[in-house]
Amino acid sequence: LDTGKSVVALNENGATFADGSGWPVYVLRNTDGSISLGCDETAYDPALITGKLVLTARGTCARVARAVFGQKHGAAAVAMINNAAGYPPFDGKITGNPDPGGEMFDVTIPFFGLRGPTTPATDGNDLAAAANAAATNITINNPGFQTLASFTSNGPRGGDSSLKPDVTAPGVSVLSTGVGTGNKGAVMSGTSMAAPHVTGVAALTRQAHSTWSVAEIKAAIMNTADPGKVAGYQTSRAGTGLVQPLGSTTTSATALGDPYAGSLSFGFAEIGTAGFNQTKNVTISNHGATPLTFTTSTTQNAPFTRAHTATPSAASVTVSAGGSATLGLTLSLTASQAGDSAAFREVAGLLTLTPAAGTNGGVVLRVPYYLVPRALSNLDTTASPPLAKATASNTATVSNAGGAIASSADLFTWGIADADEGFGSNDVRAVGVRRSGATALRFAINTYRRWSAPNVNEFDIYIDVDQNGTVDFIVFTDDFGLVTANAFDGRYASFVFNVATGQLGPTAFLTGTPTDSSTINAPVLLADIGLSAATHPRFDYTVAGFDLFSTGDDNAPSEVGHFNAFTPAMSVTGTPTASIAAGGSATATITVNSTEWDLTPPKGLMVVGIDNAAGPGEAQTISAAP
Repeated sequence: LDTGKSVVALNENGATFADGSGWPVYVLRNTDGSISLGCDETAYDPALITGKLVLTARGTCARVARAVFGQKHGAAAVAMINNAAGYPPFDGKITGNPDPGGEMFDVTIPFFGLRGPTTPATDGNDLAAAANAAATNITINNPGFQTLASFTSNGPRGGDSSLKPDVTAPGVSVLSTGVGTGNKGAVMSGTSMAAPHVTGVAALTRQAHSTWSVAEIKAAIMNTADPGKVAGYQTSRAGTGLVQPLGSTTTSATALGDPYAGSLSFGFAEIGTAGFNQTKNVTISNHGATPLTFTTSTTQNAPFTRAHTATPSAASVTVSAGGSATLGLTLSLTASQAGDSAAFREVAGLLTLTPAAGTNGGVVLRVPYYLVPRALSNLDTTASPPLAKATASNTATVSNAGGAIASSADLFTWGIADADEGFGSNDVRAVGVRRSGATALRFAINTYRRWSAPNVNEFDIYIDVDQNGTVDFIVFTDDFGLVTANAFDGRYASFVFNVATGQLGPTAFLTGTPTDSSTINAPVLLADIGLSAATHPRFDYTVAGFDLFSTGDDNAPSEVGHFNAFTPAMSVTGTPTASIAAGGSATATITVNSTEWDLTPPKGLMVVGIDNAAGPGEAQTISAAP
C-alpha cells in the first residue's frame, strides 16, 4: 500500500494477475462514512470505479455479487472485508450472481477477501486508508483448516435445548460437481457441501450394514465421528465431531442414547438449592458374532462446559453377540456450578466406549451428552402498607429466601397485564416502565414462556405521546443484525420507529437480554419518542409480541398503559439493583403522587428478577388499589 503498510488477502476466485499489478483504491461508503456492503449495483458508478480496486464489506448479499457488479461497471479488482475473524471462504471460479434476480456472468478480475472485522483497525481499514495498492502472488498458510466455519450454525436446538448438530463434515470451499458447468465443477460452502459428505458416509455405512435400522445407521455415524479432528472442538457446535466413514463402516456395535440419536440430551434445567442430578441410559448393541467388552470413561468439553460430574454406571460393559446392554450416565452439578443468567451456560462432554484390544475393528464409540443449566434465585417482594393511591409512601421489601444464588431486582411501574393466549415465548404477560437516568426510559416486557434465544421474537410497544389514540412511535426489540444489515447476528436490541417520518430513530441499544429467559429490558431515549417535561411529559402505550418463525403472533389489542416520564404516579427510590444474597433481603421506598395517579393510573408494581424461574416467576406483579 502507498501508506507503507501491507495486507495479506485471499484470492477468492483464483484470478490471474502479474506480480506488481497495481490499482487506485476506491472505497464504497455508506452515507455515514462506513464501508458499504456493496450490495447495491447502482453504487458501482463507472465514472468513479473504472480501472480501480473497489473495497466493500461482507454481509447481506452473496459474496460474489460484489465481483460481478464491479467487473460489469469497469472495476479492475474488488476486495471484500470479512464479517468474522479470519478470511472468508474461497469461492473459486465465479460464474454469476446467485442472489434472486441475479445473472450468469464470468468474472475474470481478481476478487480479494480480507480478514475481518472492520473495527478496530485491521486489514480492511488499512486498505481503505490507502490511495493505491499493488499486488504480489504468494501462498497463504492455512493452519486453521480444521476449525469450524465462521458461518456454521450453533446448537443447541431452540425450545427444548437438545443437542444439535449431530456431527460435522467438510463444508468450506469444496470443489464438486456443479449443474450447468460441464466438466468444470463448482466451489461452494455451507450445508450444500457438508450434507452431501454426510449423505455419502450414510450410503457407505448402509452398504456395510445392510440390515441395520435407520437409527442404528445414524448412531454408527455419530458414535464414530472424531472430535479430535475439529480444532477448538465444542460439542454444541460440532456434535460428536468430524464424520469418519472408515469407523462407521467398520464398527459392529452402536450406542443409542436418546430416541433415534447417538447422544444424550438432558435439555434445559433450572437449578435450585437441591442441585441437578439425573441419569439417562445408553443402549449398546452388538451386531457381531462375538461378545464385545468396552471400558467406559467421560471427558468434559473444556473450556466450554461448566464444571460438573458425569459418572457411568459401570467401569466396563460386556455385550453378548447379537445382544444389547444398558449403561447409565448420571449427570450432576450444583447451582453455583451452573452459573447465573449473565451469559449462556452449557454442560457438555463425551461418554467414551473403548473396545478391548483387537475387537470391534479397534473402533471407539462416543456418545456426547449435553445440558443447558440455569441457577435460580427466588426473589419475592412485599409492599407495606399495601400499594394504593391514598398511601403516600410504601416500603417494598425484596427477599431472596430459598434462592440458590444471589440476584438483583429491578422495579417498574406496572402498566399492562395480558392474558395467556397459548402462543410461544412471544406471548406477553406483563409490561412495566421506569425512568432510567436523566434522558431515558426502560420498558420491561415479561412473557408466559421461555425462549432459547430472544431474537426469535419481536416485541412492539406502541407509543401515543399525544394520548389521542394515535400511535406516534413504535419502540421495538429485534435482532440487531437483522434490522441494520438484514442478517441475524445474535445481538438483541431496542429501536425506535417514527410513524410520521417512516424512519428508524437515531439510537439503538443492545438490551443484554439473557438466553433461556422470558423478560426483555428495553431502553429508549426520551427525545427519540418525543417526550419532554414542557410539552409531552405523559404517554399511553400498548404492546404486541411477534414470533419471527411462525404465525402465532400475540398482536391482538392489549390494554393501555399510562406513564408520566417526569413526574410518575409511582416512583421508586433506593432500588435494590445491587445483588441480593441467597437468603438475604433489601428494601426500596415507593412514593405515590396522588394527583398524577388520576392522570396516568398504574396497575401497580412490577418487580423483575431475571434469575428467577422463567415465565411469570421472572416478573412479580403487585396490584395497587385505586
